[in-house]
Amino acid sequence: MARKGDYFLCFLNILTLLISMTIVVQISKTWEIITFYGNANCASFLRVPVFILGAALLIISVLGLMALFCRASPLHRVYLWAKLLLVIVLLGFTVFSSFVTDKGPRETDSGRDQSRLQDFSGWLQGHVVNENKWVRIKKCLIKTRVCQEYAQKLSALPSDVLLEMLIPAESGCCMPPSNCGYRFKNATFWDAPKSGLDSKGDECLSWKNGQENLCYNCETCKAGYLQEVRNIWKALNIFNTCFIIYLTLILAFGFLCLPIDQSRRL
Repeated sequence: MARKGDYFLCFLNILTLLISMTIVVQISKTWEIITFYGNANCASFLRVPVFILGAALLIISVLGLMALFCRASPLHRVYLWAKLLLVIVLLGFTVFSSFVTDKGPRETDSGRDQSRLQDFSGWLQGHVVNENKWVRIKKCLIKTRVCQEYAQKLSALPSDVLLEMLIPAESGCCMPPSNCGYRFKNATFWDAPKSGLDSKGDECLSWKNGQENLCYNCETCKAGYLQEVRNIWKALNIFNTCFIIYLTLILAFGFLCLPIDQSRRL
């Protein structure tokens, strides 16, 4: 007769299997990650590691269930070592992602304050918003109608409330840099003063009133996008940390469920 511990371990493996299936289906079907964070659809570089995590969990959970149902001790040991390896890899990924997202702009009280690209880690700047990848990201931001949503907020909300409701990509991509001196006319048009711009740097000259241009080529837009990516990744780090603890508890319980003589040979 199966021990009570086997039943509990079986329950945990079924729960993990359901979680992994949810991850795999969500990524493969809708290709979205944590969509309550701004423009998560454009953060495609995070999809691959999340999908790999879900697929690995799926395989390992099935392996664990097979070991329990077949009462196969060698298969059980393979399952435990595979889960241990997954915990180590996930821990390494979480430590790395915590390191690259640690550096970022300070929290401000106003949504109008625009992030600066140099506020973020060099890895994020070099691997997420480099010139080759920014072409695709820019198209994605335009396709997701970031600035159209900004215009809708502008027409529906008072200015003091609007500043609190702006997401970083809207602040960075839909308005000219704050140090340029452009004058607001309406949601889709900013006018250059007759006396000239306060700054004639590349950032200020990059601004165009056309909806396909706006400030999508500005560093403030890249910084706003990185701020949203950083928010997504930090949320993912919280999930990973909780999930590492959960997997570690399953792993420890799995080792405890082994017969004493088998655990010594492991």
